Amino acid sequence: MRIGLLGFGTVGKGVYKLIAPRADMQVVRVLCRRDLELDDAAVTHSFDDILNDPTIDTVVEAMGGLHPAYEYVKAALEAGKNVVTPNKALVCTFYEELLALAKEKGVS
Repeated sequence: MRIGLLGFGTVGKGVYKLIAPRADMQVVRVLCRRDLELDDAAVTHSFDDILNDPTIDTVVEAMGGLHPAYEYVKAALEAGKNVVTPNKALVCTFYEELLALAKEKGVS
């Protein structure tokens, strides 16, 4: 699994640390507003870098809030990428729409 990670706060950093030692998963790119250097993942300020990377099959949204998280998750699903999010506000507000889109695109 090749992952694009959205956000590198407390949750995003925790996800990154959990994935780092795994052989079956790799964080390929991290979307972060601040400058950050990681040895094993490219850091970007543009979501398009993650969206347009054909090697990324899964997007982990760890930004929180509704916007731009909703727009990013929707775009990722439309692009045929799986999405994982702990964002309760996002899921509660847009669950039916995002679930239908995931089913339509054949992703989780």
